[in-house]
Amino acid sequence: MIRVENLVKIYGDLQVLKGINTQISKGEVVAIIGPSGGGKSTFLRCINRLEEPTSGHIFINNKDILDPKTDINKIRQKVSMVFQHFNLFANKSVLENLTLAPIKTGLYKKEEAEFKAINLLKKVGLQSKKDEFPHKLSGGQKQRIAIARALAMNPDIILFDEPTSALDPETIGEVLGIMKEVAKDGLTMLVVTHEMGFARNVANRILFMENGLITQDSDPKTAFENPQNPRLKEFLNKVLNH
Repeated sequence: MIRVENLVKIYGDLQVLKGINTQISKGEVVAIIGPSGGGKSTFLRCINRLEEPTSGHIFINNKDILDPKTDINKIRQKVSMVFQHFNLFANKSVLENLTLAPIKTGLYKKEEAEFKAINLLKKVGLQSKKDEFPHKLSGGQKQRIAIARALAMNPDIILFDEPTSALDPETIGEVLGIMKEVAKDGLTMLVVTHEMGFARNVANRILFMENGLITQDSDPKTAFENPQNPRLKEFLNKVLNH
């Protein structure tokens, strides 16, 4: 479903991604872990061209999204993203946040979009908030709404960029619970995360990134119990024993 070939991203003098190669199959839940500044979020943001790669190729469903002839907005309709800081539209109600894109892109008519949105709000346990505005919601509620909004487009792929790092410890569990449910639905998920429990128990693949490269790519059991890469070993020791 996603194929990345020799992906490079340079900001000024800084090479953030140094030639990434990987493939992700339909239905995989991939956790991207590693130290801060290793290129994880940049890699994720390149996959829907929120960041413009410097060179390389990214294929989604066999379409090269860096080819000028590719309609990136059409691709983005199938690749949703959930951000660290929610990025909800402050001037729109919860229901409008969920229905705006599906109506605007012609995916659904208004009634269909609202029907689907209300079902998604039920799924994330927030149907009673449909007429509220984002400023009235807690961080955990905002993130659950953001996940519902990502699902409203019927995507094939959802990218999660550290979806719990702006939340307090109590609400992290709520959001991870919703993400587990989404994973069960068979969507392809790429999750940049510091939540090792999620990476270990929900992901079926771990990519460890440092210094702009993927330096280990394995199943969670191998990554956590028998890391081949000494830097991953050191990283897990720090993270799991702090």
